[in-house]
Amino acid sequence: AGNNSNQQQPQPPPPSYAHGGFLMALGLRGYLCALTTTDLTDYLTSGLITTTCGIFIGMAANMRGSCDQAVSKMLCLHIPSLLPQSFIPMDLASTVQAAAVASIGLLYEGSSHRLMTEFLLNEIGRQPTKDQSSNDREGFSLVAGLSLGLVNLGKGAKTIHGLEDLCIEERLLRYMTGEGTETRHRKDMFEGALSSGGDLEKNSKIKEVGGLNTDITSPGAIIAVGLMYIGSHNESVASTLQLPDTHFLLDYIRPDLLLLRVVSRSLILWNDVCPTSDWIDSQIPTVVRRGMNSMIRSAKKSLDAVVDEGGDDNDPADFDFQAVRQANAFIVSGACFALGLRYAGTANRDAAAAIIKRALWLMELRDNKDAVSLIQQPDRSTLLTCLCTTAISLAMVMAGTGDLDSFRLFRSLRWQCDENTIYGTHASFGMAIGLLFLGGGKCTLGNSPRDVAMLIAAFYPHMPVNSSDNQYHLQALRHLYVLAVKERILEAIDVDSHEKVCVPIELTLPNSMTVQASTPFLIANNCEFSELRLKTDRYYDVTIDTSDWKDGRIGTLFVKRKAGHMSYLQDPNGLRSLSIQAASTEQETFHKTIKMFSHDASLVTFSKYFCSSVLLEDPSSDRFCSDEIAAAALVKEKADLIALLLRSFRLADHKGGKSINSGAVWDAKLLGTYWSFKRHLGTDMSNWDVDLIPEDYLSIINVCIEESVCFGISLDSDTVMDDWWRANPSLGLYFLWNDVPLRPPSD
Repeated sequence: AGNNSNQQQPQPPPPSYAHGGFLMALGLRGYLCALTTTDLTDYLTSGLITTTCGIFIGMAANMRGSCDQAVSKMLCLHIPSLLPQSFIPMDLASTVQAAAVASIGLLYEGSSHRLMTEFLLNEIGRQPTKDQSSNDREGFSLVAGLSLGLVNLGKGAKTIHGLEDLCIEERLLRYMTGEGTETRHRKDMFEGALSSGGDLEKNSKIKEVGGLNTDITSPGAIIAVGLMYIGSHNESVASTLQLPDTHFLLDYIRPDLLLLRVVSRSLILWNDVCPTSDWIDSQIPTVVRRGMNSMIRSAKKSLDAVVDEGGDDNDPADFDFQAVRQANAFIVSGACFALGLRYAGTANRDAAAAIIKRALWLMELRDNKDAVSLIQQPDRSTLLTCLCTTAISLAMVMAGTGDLDSFRLFRSLRWQCDENTIYGTHASFGMAIGLLFLGGGKCTLGNSPRDVAMLIAAFYPHMPVNSSDNQYHLQALRHLYVLAVKERILEAIDVDSHEKVCVPIELTLPNSMTVQASTPFLIANNCEFSELRLKTDRYYDVTIDTSDWKDGRIGTLFVKRKAGHMSYLQDPNGLRSLSIQAASTEQETFHKTIKMFSHDASLVTFSKYFCSSVLLEDPSSDRFCSDEIAAAALVKEKADLIALLLRSFRLADHKGGKSINSGAVWDAKLLGTYWSFKRHLGTDMSNWDVDLIPEDYLSIINVCIEESVCFGISLDSDTVMDDWWRANPSLGLYFLWNDVPLRPPSD
């Protein structure tokens, strides 16, 4: 898919949902830019909504943060608010408009583009005009807020030059709470009308009087504030997201918005998020905690389980039970979602334990029917939403690890399947299991600001009723988690077999602590180590300084196995190592050993034909192929010496009158000199762990050479003459073997 010819077909297939998803996948993987303008036009004119959305999001993801003008023009043509007043009004589906707005956020990510910032700020609170624009209003407003946060991602920590007059924070606060002056509100309505291309056609379905509809504008505004000020620790902005502390204020905020407030506040106070159950409890306002405790005591008192000791001054009848239950469930799940974002891909055990504890609590509320559980149980829809959010939060933390405890929990959660289980519940648990085994255990999730923004867009905590439900969240954005996936697998490759192997390793952390692991090893986010080394006696030592591994790139570890050892996959306990096996004098056993411990084709062929019991008749050959010579060289990791040892071994064949040449005599003399030199040095040669040939076998060679050079030699006066080298050439070998100095022959 890297070139245009692979993506362009002679006869394009008929429009289908699958093809739209395929195009979007190409864009998320970075291959869609190969399409030409003509190709894009053909796809956009096909008329299928999924194909259009796939092209928009795919191209924007492909050109993420580039502000490409060609892609920008394509997107603006499908957003009525950005078209000139002279343009003929276009009848565009609300899903297509939402996809185009989301793509604007991806394309202009981090640019603080003024035109797009002002446009997206107006789109959050856009009033419905045509009847068609009233469909999926909540989802459109959310996408506008998400895109606004992407365009100004992390820019809230400092003043954005040129955007001061837009009063972004003030207007977002008004979208969240509805607070603000009537004059300013009328100005916003006027700007929204201008941004709609002057189309003031009234909506016959919806009429909003007396201010903004915060139920529609709040989700997008809350997400936008969190992304703009992510990691800034701005206490002033974080205070605007404070949860209500009285029952009166609690009744004025929709319960699911409490979840978003907890998440957005955690994004701002990024470093204050702690992976503990106490931190989750600290997010629950005192009024909610007291209300829950009061209801639990009331339930226990009804069962005579405990005696009421006073404690709370509030009468349970003085507040709305259901409002407190919903608020408590949403706040807890929001805190878990914040933990999932903060520790995404880190495999933090403390964070996982805190989330698992809350997931088990929610599962008990779902399954148990005792009085204490029933008194805490919110409505079915709220409970399932919170349960799905908690499951995805745990999956984000343990992404790619394949953690068994998390997997068992997910299986327990999805086990219950009845008519009340909606499509979104199945999708959420399926996504959680998929994240747990992300990339087959080779990938994990990033937790940088850019990655967090994609995770929020993909795992927004509102589950659809069916696959075509885009009312509260554009379902195409569920796939944006791909942009946050990081390949963090450390693998070891054997340089001889070119196969991936399992080897023990040791990682040294900056604080001098060490971590024992084995390859393949998934290196979690925020796991910085300064040194990596092999911890095994089966492979040669390797030590790597990992300070050069920048931008999260993980290198590949190349290893070489020592001779006489097998891989951990073949021999996990090291019981089949050649160095500890009993000696065997069978040549066929030696051949099997060579095949088992060596990948050298020439060595395997040699053992097959030379060390075969069918071809060997000489008992001395059996000794060469046994543990004394060839096998000993393998044990001592000197397989390269086998050719030299074989040449020395062949010297023993020169006996009983067999022909011999001067090269064999010189080889035998060289071996003798080697052993004489070794005996002369004594202990200084102790580090020579390999002998070219055993000393006792050298004696046999010397005897054979002696017999061969002396065979048929008669040293009488008639034999030694001036032309002795012509009359008896073997006499010269005799003189050479016995170090007899000779006068060079004269012509």
